[in-house]
Amino acid sequence: MEMKRSRILSLPIDHESDVGICRRKAVALANQMGFNSVKSGEIAILVTEMVTNVLKHGGRKGKVIICQIEDQSQQKAFEVWCCDIGDGFESFKEALKDGFSAVETLGLGLGSIRRFSDELEINPLASDSFQEMYFEETYKNCLRSRKWVPVKQWLGLHKQIEIGGASVPKPGENYNGDAYVSTHINDHETLVAVIDGLGHGKEAHLASSIAKEQLIQKAELPLDTLMNHVHQSIKGTRGAVIGLAKINTKTKKLAYTGIGNIECFLFDGKERKTLLSFGGIMGHNMRTPRIFELNLQAHNRLCLYSDGITSRWKPNDLDWDMSCQKIAENIINQYSRNNDDATVLIIRYTP
Repeated sequence: MEMKRSRILSLPIDHESDVGICRRKAVALANQMGFNSVKSGEIAILVTEMVTNVLKHGGRKGKVIICQIEDQSQQKAFEVWCCDIGDGFESFKEALKDGFSAVETLGLGLGSIRRFSDELEINPLASDSFQEMYFEETYKNCLRSRKWVPVKQWLGLHKQIEIGGASVPKPGENYNGDAYVSTHINDHETLVAVIDGLGHGKEAHLASSIAKEQLIQKAELPLDTLMNHVHQSIKGTRGAVIGLAKINTKTKKLAYTGIGNIECFLFDGKERKTLLSFGGIMGHNMRTPRIFELNLQAHNRLCLYSDGITSRWKPNDLDWDMSCQKIAENIINQYSRNNDDATVLIIRYTP
């Protein structure tokens, strides 16, 4: 089925400066189409990888075409074509596997393009009119990626759960290697997580972004199954450590599992109960997840934070009567390190 295309922009590739030009144009269009900052960031990485690959192995000459497409149901998507004159890989399918890298780009190979694409095709057919207008030259290899604008769904606030989160990149970095998740699965279950991509910068951001997306998409899974799913999903990236909790207000239970150095504790206003995470790196070497379950009491506070937050503080150092968002921001402002990304998530149970 041929899509309706609009906002079409054709950009040449023949110089290193074209990486930034194509990325900025792509992000500008994504923002105009209604993608949020996370999805626009994924598009930025996707386009950067595509253009860099042309310069590295595609004969240093090619073209990027970005546009908005719309199907018969009026659902919109960001579409990008990237074509080059190089000899290409012996097997594009092999190149699209995680971890394959014929040349040095982001260090992730073309698997990252596949991950950030809802649809990805190799040398797809184009309509005659589109071909004549935008492909006046002959190209040996073309990739076409599509990313659909998410359909907005209203999700009511969970009146018994208050959540506050704060996350900042390492000072001087443009990309945050940390991320956090807070999503209501239904009217009585809420999933929360803190994710720390290994290291910092672009590659750490890629790992944490994929993990975050998978946690949200598969939030209804049991925690151990969900952790294994994310582990498989981020193979080929640097990997990540994750602290993951599910709160059930019907059973008044908290379930927690963690891989790597994410700190987590439950605070009742007087005492803290530490929830253990176990060693490993998701996406590389992950131990079998262990699930810890605790009873929830009125006004319990759950705190999760990455290693960008110093451990030299105690719960009693904070005013827990403030809003969860204010508490999270205060922890970031007072206790974050200056050599790493930092993230904290605060959840209060108020039956």
